[in-house]
Amino acid sequence: MTQQPTLGSTPLLTLAALMLSAALWLWLSNANQALFLQWNHAGGMLPDWLWANLTLVADTLFAVAVLLIAACYRPLLLTQSLVLLILGAVFVHFFKSTLDVARPAAVLSHDSFTIIGSVLKGHSFPSGHSFTALSCAGLLWLNSKRLSVGLLILLLGLSAALSRAMVGAHWPLDILVGGAFGLLFASLSVTLVNRLHWLQAHGWKLFSALLLTLASGYLAFHEDGYPFTDPLAITASLGAVITALVKIWLPFVRLLRQQNAGS
Repeated sequence: MTQQPTLGSTPLLTLAALMLSAALWLWLSNANQALFLQWNHAGGMLPDWLWANLTLVADTLFAVAVLLIAACYRPLLLTQSLVLLILGAVFVHFFKSTLDVARPAAVLSHDSFTIIGSVLKGHSFPSGHSFTALSCAGLLWLNSKRLSVGLLILLLGLSAALSRAMVGAHWPLDILVGGAFGLLFASLSVTLVNRLHWLQAHGWKLFSALLLTLASGYLAFHEDGYPFTDPLAITASLGAVITALVKIWLPFVRLLRQQNAGS
């Protein structure tokens, strides 16, 4: 039976349209660099550790851990997450490698803005972290039961995307386009899984759960290049793996034993 999203996609599509409109205005008005400096300087009002950890929230491995925990309670999220990860990786890496837009650190003097973590110079457009943050938030929105929870998730996703300017890694145009397409791809992934019933098979859910569990475990050892992020990364990794063991893998092993005992 198809599991219908609790919250509709209209708010996500509206937000994506607004972000793409803002991106178009930035491009036409040539205000991208000025807005980056404004955002980056304003970010100095808050501590570096906050922006570093928000950027970790936008990391693919962290998003996988969050999605795995949520999928333990809403299993259709497993295949939705797998479809999103595949489509998103193709989209982001194609445009990053094809366009190879210079990042702020390759254009501006390093003394003119704040850089937190590694100094990145190439493959700026679109922002993969912003895509990940808002695609993950969008997927959770579409599987949320309560509007208040969905709004908090979207707010966190937007903050994580915004952190890419605060750490000096991306232009506002990168963030707006990456985030907007993240929302669109989240809606597309849910639509595909709902319409293609073979993606709802238990085999696909189990395969997705295995990949998500392995990726979540790797998060604890992942070097993201940002300071102050290890405690959050390890906590998310352990939380996701333990939740998956309790909710997915131990019941699966018990089921196999029961089947073998009955055969």
